[in-house]
This record gives sequence, C-alpha cells and structure tokens, in this order.
Amino acid sequence: MQIHLVIPGLIWPTPHATAPSGSLALPGLERLLGLGERTALAERSSDAALARLFGLHSDALPYAALRRLGEQDGAEQHAGHDWLCADPVHLQFAREHLLLTELDDSEIDQQDADALLAALNDSFADIGRFEAPAPRRWYLKLATPTEAALFPLTDVVGRPIAHFLPEGRDARLWQRTMNEVQIVLHNHALNQAREDRGLRSLNSLWFWGPGRLPERATAPCPTVLAADPLSVGLARLAGLTPQPPRTAAGLAGDTLVVLDALQRPALQLDLDSWREALAGLERDWFAPLAALPGGKLHRLRITAPGDRAGFELDVRAGQRWKFWRKPQALDALLKQIVPPPQRPEAPPGAMHTEHGHP
Repeated sequence: MQIHLVIPGLIWPTPHATAPSGSLALPGLERLLGLGERTALAERSSDAALARLFGLHSDALPYAALRRLGEQDGAEQHAGHDWLCADPVHLQFAREHLLLTELDDSEIDQQDADALLAALNDSFADIGRFEAPAPRRWYLKLATPTEAALFPLTDVVGRPIAHFLPEGRDARLWQRTMNEVQIVLHNHALNQAREDRGLRSLNSLWFWGPGRLPERATAPCPTVLAADPLSVGLARLAGLTPQPPRTAAGLAGDTLVVLDALQRPALQLDLDSWREALAGLERDWFAPLAALPGGKLHRLRITAPGDRAGFELDVRAGQRWKFWRKPQALDALLKQIVPPPQRPEAPPGAMHTEHGHP
C-alpha cells in the first residue's frame, strides 16, 4: 500500500515565529520526519504542486476551470468555456499600503453573494457572467478568452496589491475592470448596510486562474480523498469520484489524500487555529500512519508546499528498521528550511512583502 499526503500550510509561513507548533505533542509526525528522505519542493504554490501530481505542468494552468469543475454542481457543461476565479475580498489601507484580506465564512452568506452578483451581472454583461456556487468562491464565465497574467489569491492575501496587479497583454483591461467592480460594490446597498453594522465590506474581487479545462488529467493513485474544489476538480478530470478525507478510507489502499485544514490558518497567520488543526492531523493521520507496520505500508509520501519553502518526504518500508534515526521536531525542521527574511519586517498586516515580486 502506498499513501501520498498533500498538506498545504504545514510550513508556517513566517520565520519570525521561533516555535510555531509550540508544546504540541506530535510523536507521529516527528517519527515520520525522522525516518523519511526529504527533498526540496520545486513548487511553492500548493495549486501548482497538486496539478503536477495529476500530470499538468504549466506556468499558466486554468485553475478557475479546474476549481469550477470541483464545486458541488460541477459537471461537464462547464467544459468548453474560459473561466476566471473572481473571489470576493476586502481591501483596506495599512500605513501607505492597500492590503487584501479574505472574508471568513461567517462574514458572507449565499444570499449576500447572490445579491451582489446580480448587480455585477447587470453591469458587466459584456465581459461574461458571474457565478457563486459557494459564498466565498465566485467565478466569471468569460465571453472572450483573456491573455492577462493574473496572480493567485493565495499569493496576495495580507500583502500590498500593488505588487500583484494584472500583467500581460490584457493587463489594462483587467486593472480597469477591477476598479469598476470596486465602484459597483462600494455603492451597493448591501455593503452600505454592512458598514453601518460594523462589518467589513465586500469591496473588491480578485481575478485569477484564467483558462479552460484541459482535455484530461492523470490521477497519481486509484483513490483520491479530498474536499477542496481544486483537488476535487482535478480528480474528476482524471475520471475519478473523490471522497472526503477519512482515515479508514485512506488506509485501505493506494491513495492520494489532500489535507487542507492548515492552509487557511497559515494564510491568515492564525496560529491558534493552525495548532488546533495540526493536532487534529496528528491524531487522525500522522499517529496512525507512524504505527502501521512496514509490511502493510510500503511507501508514504508527504508533499508540503509552502510560500517560502516546500519539501517532499519519502518514507519507505525498509527505513522503519533504521532505529538509529531519531524523530525530528517540526519546529526544528522549519528552522532548517525556511529562509530568513531578506529585508526588515513589513508593516502590520503586510508581513509577506518579501514574497519576491517587485
């Protein structure tokens, strides 16, 4: 049996936290980290790392079309169209920077999303049609394909958007569209009411992931366990019917498991929620896998993409006999692989300006 875990967010994104996992007891993870052979991960984007596992290699993959296919109403009718992710966000000033933050699940419901989308569709029918199969995941079915280079939302959260504005042939079109969308949203009565109640407004959209579905993908394992729509879309494109991650199902045969519970807390630098999710992964996955006999688990791979660094861990059955290999603490590993910041600490809320983009 071979099991491959993909765990975005396992690498805490800021090097300034000296011990992000703190006093958590992680004996299962530490044993696996000590036994395995570790290599650097080429992709820092979790989306790109996932796509590579399904045989898709490109600098401009159609993440919107793939993610759209993975929504609950995803079906073949979404093929043959060019899509954009048009995710709702909140923009705010911090010192001299205009920063982007995501909205929490509790801040927007489907009714709000539908009301705002109706206004957008009235105003922007010439560029396509907006859809919201989930309150925080919006899409634009494009009337005309775009050649703009657009940055993924995960690259931009908590950072000055000036570093991530559209580039390429259609850059001006999408910069203008973003500005016009912000005007429509700002003037909408729903946002005015939100501000009156002290809630954050949904005052912008972030466009990214343009393109249409590839013809096919190749699944790395016969079973895929995942809940996030991008992974589900990739599995469906490969002809599989993915199921939510469950330990019993994951230990039943050759399986790819996408565990995304750490990703959002890591993006939001919510250390308490990150630790809570990490404790859950230790209980449900790392400890059971570390306890499996080598004769049953022939190979375990862990792919951990991270914004500043990433790694892949390969644990083979024969390595379990290497008793001299000591467990490795996650915090010690993070100190080894996460590079120090290249310039002074960014303003509050913009801790990631050393991302590498000009």
